[in-house]
Parts: sequence; structure tokens; C-alpha cells
Amino acid sequence: MKLAMLVNPFTERNLQLAAQVGVEEVVVPFPGLDPNALPKLARRVEAFGMRLSVIERKLPHLKIVHNLEGQDAQIEDIKTLLRNMAEVGMKVLCYNWMPDEDWQRTSKDIPERGGAKVTAFDLSQIGKENPTDADGLPPTRTPADLLWDNLKRFLDEVLPTAEECKVRLALHPDDPPLANLGGQDRIITSNEAFQKVLDLAPNPYNGICYCQGALAPAGVDVEAGIRKLAPHIHYAHFRNVSGTAGSFRETFHDNGDLDMPALMRAYKESGFDGPMRPDHAPSLAGEPNDTPGYETLGKLHAIGYMKGLYDQAGFFAS
Repeated sequence: MKLAMLVNPFTERNLQLAAQVGVEEVVVPFPGLDPNALPKLARRVEAFGMRLSVIERKLPHLKIVHNLEGQDAQIEDIKTLLRNMAEVGMKVLCYNWMPDEDWQRTSKDIPERGGAKVTAFDLSQIGKENPTDADGLPPTRTPADLLWDNLKRFLDEVLPTAEECKVRLALHPDDPPLANLGGQDRIITSNEAFQKVLDLAPNPYNGICYCQGALAPAGVDVEAGIRKLAPHIHYAHFRNVSGTAGSFRETFHDNGDLDMPALMRAYKESGFDGPMRPDHAPSLAGEPNDTPGYETLGKLHAIGYMKGLYDQAGFFAS
């Protein structure tokens, strides 16, 4: 496995901090389709001895999810992105099938240990402002069966290019893991849903991003999911949470409901060898919390904690 981090903001200081704490691979959001964008990012990352590995977040695909006008152009954009990734040796494209484009929360400044700030979700507060940067629902509602149909079409269209480019697709689950939110169905909320995705398009380049923190509030057995789905996990988010699907908060990696040592052992014993990042982390003292979950200092703590679990699970001996 490879320790990875989404570096935000993408500055020389944060790249240096990531390298200093042992990050091997760097994750970036969608950089646009300029063919020069990824080579520039790769050079900056490689200057600190790391590799540019994964693109995740803000992909141009919401019209594909909902089968809206313009989806064909978005499919071509994804293919162009895959080709651009291949040019710099990137290996994983992480995407989601969330109908509102990305993860949802109802609070961004819930106090955690020592006054650190974390995000939270409360179903009773839905309809108020979402403090994350998700685009939100388009003026449409797409039922679950059509979401599955649209996903099947996407995979059929894009997988040949992914295979040609040797870039693996990794589907992230819905967050929060609710079957319906605000009148809109959601489909990627369980281990069984992931298996259905794999069955839709059996191909070694069709895989998943296993995000334990997104799935666990729904009562999903995430350790069993890791062990069963490991051959298809192309990318992992290693995050902790506390609560249930309708009411949960994020936590420090060592302070939530999940048995993190057991989950790391599951990855090790299953032979997982892809990139793993700490995903969301608390905002610490002095940080602006402008991008909740993605500030830097909490992720540095998380990486140190994860490295300790690696040792415990025997990762360094593998």
C-alpha cells in the first residue's frame, strides 16, 4: 500500500510537510483539461520525492449521473482526462455517483478534542445551507433504477479508454449513506451496492474507492467489506466517524466509533497495495476552516496515526 494525501492548499509548504511525514503519493482534484496542467503538478510533487497518483473530486460528470443534455460531452471530457493522466503515469481516477455532486454536511464547526473543528450531518437540518463545496442537485430528480442505468452506460463508455490508458477507476460511496436525501434516491451506500457495480462491468479497471467513514454510519460491516472487496479496491479512504446515517460527526482518527487497528489489519491481510489517504480530518487551532475536512494539520496527525497502525499491522515487512 502507498500512503497518500490530498494536499490542500496545494502549496510548496504543504507539499514539504507531506513529504516530511512520509507521504508517498499525492492526490489532486480535477485540474481541468489543459494538457499542460498535470505535467506541471507532477513536477512540483516530484521535487519533494513524491508521486502524483490520484485525481479525485470536482469531476465534470453530473450530467452523466442524471442523463442530462451535455452528458456526451462530459463523457468525452473524462476520456480526455484519462489520456492526460496516462501521459504523467497517474494510476487512479476516483469518481462518485452522488446525485448532488459530492458529500453533504449540515455543520462544519462542531467542537472535537481540544476545540478542533469537525463536520457533522443531521438529517433534521437538511434544507439549510450545506457547508461543503458540493454543487448541489440539478433541477431534476433521478430514480434509483435510472441512476444504475446511467452508471452502466458510463462504465461501458469509459472503461475501454481507462484500460487503454492503464488508469483504474475507483467509485466512492455516497456520503451520507442514505437511500434517499431530499427526495433524491442514492444508490452507492453498502457493500452489496459495490458488488453490483463490479458485476455491471467485470473489468480489472472497474473498481472502488472504499471509504469506511462514509459507509459505517449506515451500519455497514466495513471490515467484512474490506476483506471481501479487497481485490477491487483501487483506492482507500481511512477515516473515523461517530454516529448513525441520520446523525453523525467526523472525529480525529483515534477518537471515533471504528476499530481502526482492526481495519488496517484487514487491509494488510487482504493484500491491499493501492494508495490510501486519511480523507477528512479536523481543522486545528490557527487554521481558517475554509475547506472543512481538508485543512492540513489534522491530516498530519492522521498520517502519523496511520503509520503507527501500518507498523502494528506489519505493512513495513510486506
